[in-house]
Amino acid sequence: MFATPAIIDAITVTGAHAPECGECEGGGTVTYLHGPYEHIRECDTCHGTGRYLPCPACSDGTSPSTGDTCPVCEGFAILA
Repeated sequence: MFATPAIIDAITVTGAHAPECGECEGGGTVTYLHGPYEHIRECDTCHGTGRYLPCPACSDGTSPSTGDTCPVCEGFAILA
């Protein structure tokens, strides 16, 4: 079973809007070619929100001081 990322509001954490995702250019989806076929999928960077801001408290979803789940991003290291 896969965990669905909980998108944390960047305004709540940092007081600012998250910038547009550079991977999908704010669209929330990316298009890729697989042979002669074109596929569209949810952006892996922003998880379909179109906005991306790395967590200011951690880099991988764990609290650096304790090793527990980061309380700021709830373990997802992404704010939107």
